[in-house]
Amino acid sequence: METTNARLLTAVWQGFGFMVLAGLLVTIIFRWGEVLPFLAGLFHPEFFTRDVLIGLGSGVLMALVVTIIMKVTNIDLPDNDLTRLLKKIIRARGGIVTIALGAGVAEEFLFRGVLMGLVIDEWNTALVLVLNALVFTALHVPQYKGKMLMHIVVFVMGIWLGALFLLNHTLWAPIAAHALYNAILGWQMRRETD
Repeated sequence: METTNARLLTAVWQGFGFMVLAGLLVTIIFRWGEVLPFLAGLFHPEFFTRDVLIGLGSGVLMALVVTIIMKVTNIDLPDNDLTRLLKKIIRARGGIVTIALGAGVAEEFLFRGVLMGLVIDEWNTALVLVLNALVFTALHVPQYKGKMLMHIVVFVMGIWLGALFLLNHTLWAPIAAHALYNAILGWQMRRETD
């Protein structure tokens, strides 16, 4: 069982690695000659502590709101292969860390850092936020297939995470928010399935 879980987590980390590589490739294509300054700007350390604290507070708030929505509406995750896979991942040793840090870093780097960061100075801010949240939601459609309320929640979270990126001009806050959100909900899910 431990070998199977290790393979599963390795595959998940490879998927997150692919997201980071895709983000790097897009950055190289669209920011040739200024790749390193662009990437360094996403992780500027000047207000690191403040940004991480804002992100952690946002992650707790997002997790609380989603938990309340799920309890009030009595909505459950869909019974599909992705939900079963997610439950298996969170029960594995290191699974919650994988879902928290892997998704927090890889998804925020690709969606907020690269996709938003490349166009935010040229496009309308509201349009960038909405389009980015739609793409973020599209990635999660298979996971929440048939649960429209969950799609709306993911869309709003995409807006929120994008706003954190715009507010702080770095990825520290969205990464911290996304990672803590996933960790809290992963822990809740593991507690409910044990």
